[in-house]
Amino acid sequence: MQQITPIEIRQKSFEKSFRGYKTDEVNAFLQALAYAWEKLIAQLNEVEAALEESKKEVKRLQGVENALLKTIKDSEVTAYNIIEQAKKEADLKTRETEIEIGRLLRAAQEKAKAMEEDNAREHQRAKERMARELEVTKKRVQEAETYRDTLLQKLQHLAEDILTRGQIIERNFQHHLAIDEEVKENLQEEEPDKEPSASPPSKDTTKEVPAG
Repeated sequence: MQQITPIEIRQKSFEKSFRGYKTDEVNAFLQALAYAWEKLIAQLNEVEAALEESKKEVKRLQGVENALLKTIKDSEVTAYNIIEQAKKEADLKTRETEIEIGRLLRAAQEKAKAMEEDNAREHQRAKERMARELEVTKKRVQEAETYRDTLLQKLQHLAEDILTRGQIIERNFQHHLAIDEEVKENLQEEEPDKEPSASPPSKDTTKEVPAG
């Protein structure tokens, strides 16, 4: 298949016909298509260049691999002598290491003993500190309980006072109601046969409640 270039897309023209596509929209689409085609070609060129570089890198790595294989084969010739020498050095190093381990073990035991003693002293100091803090906490709890009891007593006294004031107000209200009833009865006894010409003005029974 022949490759189409962006220039060919831009310069492509179509014959006009009745009720055909709009020229502006077709041209705009061709311009966008040409731009996208240019980007694809550029990306393809980049991929091809990267592929070429990868091929060169593969060849270089193959050369390195061959050199490494040759080096490994050469090293196998002297491996046995190196292993034997390493065993001798390892035996010597092992004896030196055992001596060093014994020294470090004794030092670690002495350090552990010292740390244990330090921890015991620190633990004792922590217990004493916690005991002091506990005493302070108990004292604060007792103070809080005392404050709570005092507050409850004040609230109880306040509630009793409010209840007493309410009872006084209720008694005063009942007393005024009784007085009003007595006045009405007296008025009815004084004029039993008279028809009221008009409704008497309503009497304000609201009484000023004395403060407690």
